[in-house]
Amino acid sequence: MRYMNRLGKEHLGAALIITLGAAVLLLGLTYETGTLRQMGAGFLPVTFGGLMIAVGLAIGLNAAALPGRTADDPASVHPREAPQWRGWACIVGGVIAFVVLGRFGGLVPATFFSVFVAALGDRENSLRSATALATVVDIFSVAVFHYGLRVQLPLFQWG
Repeated sequence: MRYMNRLGKEHLGAALIITLGAAVLLLGLTYETGTLRQMGAGFLPVTFGGLMIAVGLAIGLNAAALPGRTADDPASVHPREAPQWRGWACIVGGVIAFVVLGRFGGLVPATFFSVFVAALGDRENSLRSATALATVVDIFSVAVFHYGLRVQLPLFQWG
């Protein structure tokens, strides 16, 4: 247990991200990756797996630069905070809103309401700031995904 306390959350988080990234990368290699011009099914998993490994390494190296703390160090003992249930509920609610509204409402309402609900998870956000953020992200997503990438999700649909 002392070893776990000495490692810290940053080290364990970095190891988890590196492990997940390696798994995604290896599974992505089982599909054809293709090229930038003609991407195969494995292109994005391999790319994202590599990026996850790079982020995990960056977090791990940054954590290694922090002074090590032991279980005997009184500065390493922090009182446990209560879970932020509002944040969790709003993030999960935002994902559910995107899935449901994407299927039955289209890209514009799905993006708007998923960002709006997720933004309300931060206690410092007001209804006005959540609406502004959702509007900006919605405009950006329409420009990128509908017009730029031509994703086959209609802007609006009924039913």
